[in-house]
Order: sequence, then structure tokens, then C-alpha cells
Amino acid sequence: MKISVLTPSYNTGKYLERAIQSVIAQNYDKYEHIIVDGGSTDNSIDLFKKYDEHLQWVSEPDLGQSDAMNKAFNMSTGDIIVYLNADDEFAPGAFKEVIKVFRSKPGTDMVVGNLVFINPEGSSIRVPSHRYQDILQYWLNLFPNNPVSYFYTRNLQTILGEFPVDDHYAMDIWFLLRAYKEFNIVKIDRVLGTFHSDGTNKTAVKIAEVGSNLHRVVKTHLKTENKVMIPYFYFKFLMGRVKRKNQLQ
Repeated sequence: MKISVLTPSYNTGKYLERAIQSVIAQNYDKYEHIIVDGGSTDNSIDLFKKYDEHLQWVSEPDLGQSDAMNKAFNMSTGDIIVYLNADDEFAPGAFKEVIKVFRSKPGTDMVVGNLVFINPEGSSIRVPSHRYQDILQYWLNLFPNNPVSYFYTRNLQTILGEFPVDDHYAMDIWFLLRAYKEFNIVKIDRVLGTFHSDGTNKTAVKIAEVGSNLHRVVKTHLKTENKVMIPYFYFKFLMGRVKRKNQLQ
């Protein structure tokens, strides 16, 4: 099975080499690493050239992260897809662990693993759920927080279609909600990667905007694709607010 590692990038040269090396260190022969760069002006291009034998890359203006993700997918040829953000990295042996699941469990559409989350305050292990009902409750933080922790079949993304280019902060949950609802998700108790948040990357800087977008995307998903779950969502949302309020008292 060939793995396509897809990396959207823009002026991420200070992180990029770590991400690239985490792919090389997998010791897995059947892969391609595609980087779609938005026209960086830092040292990114020099790094692309340094690892030219390892990478397929393009650097040109784009419409943002979702557009770069779509371009990378359209360039790819792998059986299994995974997105690696330029500031993150894979855990050693992640590729072989995931491929073992796809081969041993026919019908698997997505393999979800655990994630190391590192920020200036320390590190923790994030353990996502494989249940659709759990990730609807986005405030529980049970959806996979970073694409480095889930791999899926090419067919899954072909069916779900392109990421919305006008959404730069909640494209992941838009994709995951639809995937979890329609496809076979297998959860493994294995760390697949590390999500680095140094306080300056997009998620950290726009945390309030990310939260409001998560709420918007979940509501839109339910209205358009699963109306029967709307009462469940609002019941859980209101109960969650009551619980949080009581904890603050």
C-alpha cells in the first residue's frame, strides 16, 4: 500500500525540516511526500531543494490552507492519505502500524490513533474517539485534533470531495464529521504523531475563532446531512454548559 503524505505550507521554514525528517525516518518505502506551498518568502524553498529527492513540491500563490490541501490531494497517487502540517511530525513506526491495520481489517476506511500535544505549558496525550456521537460534541475535544493522527483510504476523500476553500479554521471537523458518519473508523491505542503548538501557529493565535467555527460547522452539518441528530446535539450542548457553569461556582 502506498501512502501519500500531503503538506500545505506557507512560510513554515522554521518547522519544516522536522516534519520532512519524520517522514523519512518512517523507513517505509512505498510513500510520496507532496508539499504545496503558497509562495513562501522565508527559507522554505531552500529546504524543498535540499530534500528534492524525497519531495514533490510546488510553490505558488493559493487561496489558503484548504486550497493547498485540495491541490496536494489532486497531485497524489497513494492508496492511503494523510495530511502532515508543516509544524508537526509523525511518531516513529506510525506508517507500518497503520498499514498493518488496513491489511488485517478489510473494510477499514480510516485508522485513528492517539496524539502527543505539545505547547509552552507542557505536553499531554490526546485520545480521540471513533464514535460519531462523541465528535459531534466538539467541546469534549474527542475528535482527532490534528490530521497527523488519522490515515484514510483514497476512496474516502474522493467520495467526500474537496475541502471548502473559504474555511481556514474548521475544515478538519467538516471532513471528520462526514467521514465518521458514513465510513468505517478503526481506533488504535498507538501514538501516531505530535501536534506542536508554540503559541504562534494558526490554531493558537485564532483559538476563539476556531471555537466559533467548530460550532458553526457542526450545526451546518446537522442541518444539511443529519437533521435527526439536532435535538441530541442541543441537549448535549446545553447540558455541557450547565456542567461547566457548575464547575466554575
